[in-house]
Amino acid sequence: MFRRKTTEERRIEENISEEEANLLCEEAIIADKERFGSVRTSLMKYLRVKYGKEIADRALWRVNRRRSESYFRNQR
Repeated sequence: MFRRKTTEERRIEENISEEEANLLCEEAIIADKERFGSVRTSLMKYLRVKYGKEIADRALWRVNRRRSESYFRNQR
């Protein structure tokens, strides 16, 4: 009778493209890292539910990859 919406159904309902979801995830992860020094588990759980496991995990990987290449230090 009642079922949870899939990630794709939620994204369509919110009119968010995959590219926008990627950017929103990255921005949230970067903000969390700057504020707390690392990404909180609660934030990642939220992002995985809202945008999907694959999108959230890839965004985290990209941010960590940039961080390891001194991306943030070169931007300032």
